[in-house]
Amino acid sequence: MNLLIFILISSSGVNSLLLPASPAGVSTSFSISKDAEAVFYNPANLNGYEDYNLYCSYNRFYLSMQSVSLALSKKIKSVDFGLAFINFDYGDIEWHPNYPSEDSLVYYTANDFSMILSSKIAVSENGNVGISIKYISESIYIYSDHALAFDIGFSYFKTPYGVTFGASNCGTKISLNNEEVNLPARLSMGGFYDLKKLSVSTDVHYLVNNGIFEFGVGIRVPVYSMMVFDLAAQYRESFYPGFGVTLKTGGLAFRYAGSLYPKNLGMISTFGIGFEF
Repeated sequence: MNLLIFILISSSGVNSLLLPASPAGVSTSFSISKDAEAVFYNPANLNGYEDYNLYCSYNRFYLSMQSVSLALSKKIKSVDFGLAFINFDYGDIEWHPNYPSEDSLVYYTANDFSMILSSKIAVSENGNVGISIKYISESIYIYSDHALAFDIGFSYFKTPYGVTFGASNCGTKISLNNEEVNLPARLSMGGFYDLKKLSVSTDVHYLVNNGIFEFGVGIRVPVYSMMVFDLAAQYRESFYPGFGVTLKTGGLAFRYAGSLYPKNLGMISTFGIGFEF
């Protein structure tokens, strides 16, 4: 069992933080996320309004992994505030004993939980600074621990383009079964450019623990006045495609996005709904 826990820790380390928490995560979420949804990806893009902005999402990953998320934002005076929760469920996991053995299969559960508090302020007419404080817990089998982390982002927007950069998941280590693991810290930069009828965006990430780069490109195309399509390509050890659609009506926004990552494990599907009240 100790070997099992070691393998899980090595493959987790709350790496669920790098998976999409909402449909925006399938595309270039660091550069184009906005409103309450930006709490998950880039606090410098957080937008609050006089009314509350609420966003809920259900995300289905490969195998039996799934997550639910909720984000809330509001502007208070000149500061944008956001609060978010994510619960990631690894699903039912089997432990197979080494054969030959008389031991039976063991089934156990594992999940990650995050609570995020964000704020953003304008430092110039076009520049913003945002920061998020995270409480993170991970439970695997009978082992559990928690950690504290922060995200920070800087952005500059001026029609028709925007650039942003920052760091995420920087914090304390998490320990399970006496094995300490770093959180998946990441340095990011991104940008977008609005053309006449579409927007082109790109993200570049450096995974600090692994010493590797990931990047993505996206195209956002509005169709009619209520619908927007997103197309994306991400590189994480190999290229994989992503797509999304947003339907807005009144104060409601319905979103779906999907991607094939990893390609041999099936489809990631994420559904979201946002509204103001």
